[in-house]
Amino acid sequence: MRWMLIILALGCSAGHYSSKGKAALDDHDLAKAEKHFRAGLGREPNHIDSLSGLGWVYLLAGQPDAASAAFGHCLDVSPKELECLRGSAGVASARGNPVLARKHLDRAVSLSPHHAGVQSSLALLELAAGEVDAAINRYQSLVDREPQRMEYRMGIAEALIRAKRYEEALSQIEVGLELPEGPKRSRAVLFQAQGRALVATASRRLDPADCQGSASPVLAWLDAADQAVQSADGMGVELPDLPVVKRRVRRQRARVAELCPK
Repeated sequence: MRWMLIILALGCSAGHYSSKGKAALDDHDLAKAEKHFRAGLGREPNHIDSLSGLGWVYLLAGQPDAASAAFGHCLDVSPKELECLRGSAGVASARGNPVLARKHLDRAVSLSPHHAGVQSSLALLELAAGEVDAAINRYQSLVDREPQRMEYRMGIAEALIRAKRYEEALSQIEVGLELPEGPKRSRAVLFQAQGRALVATASRRLDPADCQGSASPVLAWLDAADQAVQSADGMGVELPDLPVVKRRVRRQRARVAELCPK
């Protein structure tokens, strides 16, 4: 039996390990994903899916140098690989170099103008540049094309929040959270965005001149924001902005207590 397992393990292809790495990445198990992608590269050193997957692992882990090396190796092997052009753009953005990010994405667009992943990266770059309306339009197009993709619901929700269109953002978030499948990180970010949108909406609805009519509904919104934050926290995904959302909820509760004491 032992020898059979060894033979089976030796027979596993780079694609086999890459598929396992992608599943681990969707589950935001970065250590396991790295292990699988490295196993794939052990079988085939220039395996494109393993190189791009490893790049995304490092980018999500906040290691842009390692991500850049993986995506760069990928592009050395296959200069037209869209996923590695997108990844290189993500590294450039993380390093604060939007010009280089745009260069990578322009190359990707020239190769495949309507590729959904490339369009998503463009929307993210627009959002980072403060081009919120352009990002909303691009994400809306992606949502219309692939309504079951949680990542695109996450993107349009973020853009709508930045545009202070909180009710629309909450609608997109609700749809996104009802989707049966999607990366764990995307779901966690959606919960966090829900908390942000709820607390922002609550802050606009308190009327000190009508405490009796406005305080209770506002507190209900804040309760829902608390629940969203707890759900995001429970996903086990590190979200640097989550403590900020928690503080915003506490501040709004304090504001209600101050302006509309019981």
